[in-house]
Amino acid sequence: MKIVDQSYQCVVPGQNFGTWHLRCYLQIFRSKRGQDIVVVSDMGCETGWFFPYKIEQLAIQIVQKFQLNPDRLVWIEHCPADIDRPKCSGFSQVSFQWKAGKATNPQWQAIDAELAATLKEEMTQLVAV
Repeated sequence: MKIVDQSYQCVVPGQNFGTWHLRCYLQIFRSKRGQDIVVVSDMGCETGWFFPYKIEQLAIQIVQKFQLNPDRLVWIEHCPADIDRPKCSGFSQVSFQWKAGKATNPQWQAIDAELAATLKEEMTQLVAV
């Protein structure tokens, strides 16, 4: 069941200074088994998107705002193909270590082409509905 399907904006404090203004497309699904699947799609507005500190902060904000259980969370990043960033195309699953509500140590794993094609198809159908 889809529980969130929207553009999402937030401000993440910088690790050393400044802030990061994020704009992305956010989808959150809840499986029948109670697992939350977060899909964060780059809208082509960000640079340095996949830096570990920023992703940790974004994950913390989304988990808190939408009251998700980090122990039952699947985090997927989607970077559509773009002329300016051709290497940044596809889906990755990101695993975090969670302790006291804080996400740390993100680990990226590419999602295979068949599953990525299925995800793309389902996301297109959901956005069109």
